[in-house]
Amino acid sequence: MLIGRLELSQRQYKSAIEKFNYVIKNESPNYEPYYFRGIAKLELGDIVGAENDFTESIKLKPRNIDGYIVRASTRDRLLNYKGAFEDFEAAIRIDSTNSGIYLNRAITYNYIQDYKNAIADCKKALYFHNKKELVYLIRGMSELGLKNYYKAIADFNIIIKSNPRKANTYVRRATAHYYLLHYDSALTDIKQALYLDDKNTYAYFQRAMVYNKIDHKDDALKDLNKVLELSPNSTSAYYNRALIYSDKEEYKKAIADYDKVILLNPKNILAYYNRALIYNRLKKRKLARKDVEKVIGIYPDFVDAYKLRANLKQQIGDYIGANQDIQTAEIINNTKLDITDSLKRNEELNIAKVTSFSNGDNKNVDQISNNEIKLVSPFYISLLASTKHKRIIDSWNKKNNAFSAYFLLNDNDEINEPLKKEKLKTLNKKILSDYGNGELYLKRAIINASLGIYDRAILDFNMSLHLDADNYMAYFGKANMLYQIKQKDESSAYTLRMVIKDYDKCIELNPNFAYAYFNRAYLKFQNENYIGAIEDYSEAINKSPSFAEAYLNRALILLILENNEQACKDLSKAGELGITKGYSLIGKYCNK
Repeated sequence: MLIGRLELSQRQYKSAIEKFNYVIKNESPNYEPYYFRGIAKLELGDIVGAENDFTESIKLKPRNIDGYIVRASTRDRLLNYKGAFEDFEAAIRIDSTNSGIYLNRAITYNYIQDYKNAIADCKKALYFHNKKELVYLIRGMSELGLKNYYKAIADFNIIIKSNPRKANTYVRRATAHYYLLHYDSALTDIKQALYLDDKNTYAYFQRAMVYNKIDHKDDALKDLNKVLELSPNSTSAYYNRALIYSDKEEYKKAIADYDKVILLNPKNILAYYNRALIYNRLKKRKLARKDVEKVIGIYPDFVDAYKLRANLKQQIGDYIGANQDIQTAEIINNTKLDITDSLKRNEELNIAKVTSFSNGDNKNVDQISNNEIKLVSPFYISLLASTKHKRIIDSWNKKNNAFSAYFLLNDNDEINEPLKKEKLKTLNKKILSDYGNGELYLKRAIINASLGIYDRAILDFNMSLHLDADNYMAYFGKANMLYQIKQKDESSAYTLRMVIKDYDKCIELNPNFAYAYFNRAYLKFQNENYIGAIEDYSEAINKSPSFAEAYLNRALILLILENNEQACKDLSKAGELGITKGYSLIGKYCNK
């Protein structure tokens, strides 16, 4: 038990779970191993498993307040707010003076945008002597949500006074200044935030919003580009950049950004609606109508969508249909006038979901991460291959005016070591008689890499590029090897960014080489740059329309993003092209 807790504190979660499993199996029933195993599971993203463990913990010690609090927080992440509030109430019945209960319930209230109750719970936490920074933060954010900007600033001032080195607090205060139209004060706070943390995406984003308001749109775009450089899956950055592009009448760029928002969050009605507005301006009425229909399908009470659809119907002479949509819009507006406070809150929550720029907790991540659904790994080049490998690439060498054939593999090929060493001897002899031939050094580098002689392989790759700097296959081969080194030794000095840089150079030299896009996409996926990965798999498909593995991998990432509609099309294509796994996944994710 002690070792498990020590490993937990050192973030060795999988090992800690093994220790807690041992205790659960071999000792008499005790709440502790379930409680701490639940925390380890939380850290590993197993939210459902964590909730189950906290439930077992509570059964064994029903008066443990921490058990209720942590299960409530877990239920928050499962969007089970009713269960979370039941846990908070149970904890309060045990000890109504425990400030931690009120603080954590305030967090839940803030999350569901019930700001008044969040503030009330923060006040209770303070009354029971909880002076943690988090209390002022939640209260400040809730005041911000209620548009009580001066009160929000007062809470952020308290935090800054006690802890002036936290960049995010300055950005939050800048946000309050932004809404008060105090743009100079907002920019001053953001400048301080970036001084403390020059990679703070929150700061760059908020500054972009200020720049946009004061009509410095080019500066706003620079900051949004910086956000996307640091956080490639930021839907809010893509969305706001699309708005600016639209203002500048750069509609093609705006549409591309709305496309990315929808890829990352396929239920965001604002992206569909704004894209429909652009399509309407461009006289692409069918595409506009399709987007409006999507909006109404997701959120049938969106008044502006009916008005836009009415306009589109009028343009094609469907005046009866247009009149029906206008009437529907009026009915929805009139209905909302008599809505009760509780229904209004539910309505606000529904609107928040369909206009959210957060990707949320993707339900499919765990399935994608396990071996049941695994992305096809990168391809690498080889000079030797068994008969089962038929994929060959003919590389044109500009300097030698000749083709060189390479095998492309993406798993361990069963080529014995003596055969590789024999090939190495042959290459050594050829290099002695033709030491200015960069292609020969490239081939020797490939063999050395396959034998695990990485230091010599690196020397040969570098010599090959020195003699023939335009040989894209040398960059491809070098990137393959660096990735293999990184896989075998996580502490290696080589980073994914370095590997990607070599693939970048390979693509620059040969923009039609589909396998370089495929491999780069895989690395971007590992960096959780889902948009970049999807774009690269799309390029691989564009260059090689029968690239089945690219369809499959793109589908899996789309499943992670819960964009099942597009994912299922890719799975169908992958199955059609010979990857039968695509059909089994269709049965699981598409036929619902």
